[in-house]
Amino acid sequence: MAYEHVHKDFHGALSFALQFLSDRYGRGEMEGYLRQVAREIYGPLRKRLRQEGLKALEEHWRKVFTLEGAEEGRDFTLSYEEGALVLRVRRCPAVHHIKERGYKLAEDFCESTRVVNEGICRPVGYDCSVDYERGAGRCVQRFWREG
Repeated sequence: MAYEHVHKDFHGALSFALQFLSDRYGRGEMEGYLRQVAREIYGPLRKRLRQEGLKALEEHWRKVFTLEGAEEGRDFTLSYEEGALVLRVRRCPAVHHIKERGYKLAEDFCESTRVVNEGICRPVGYDCSVDYERGAGRCVQRFWREG
């Protein structure tokens, strides 16, 4: 997956799209769309996760957050705890950009992280969890090998 350019207004467009899909077609269809994103867009990451393990996710998240302008240690941290990769987000670049621009934050914007992460992890033998403060731009994501 190429990470060369980031256009932060994508987050506002995604928020609008998620709310539209949920309002028009229901939450189930919105989640179905996100599962398709996980399959199609994150297929290469899923392949790396299968081959390289949690290191692939660690590298992915570090690169994404850095490109988004987040500073490791201040805005996010990555660590290993009891065999799980733990991503602690203190200041989510996406949520803060949406708020700074005055865009509406979709009801399920933060929940979309859980759906996409599951779509990346579960098909290749990993599991994950996301604990978030909706709209606050803070969360803790955990990733581990199943079994």
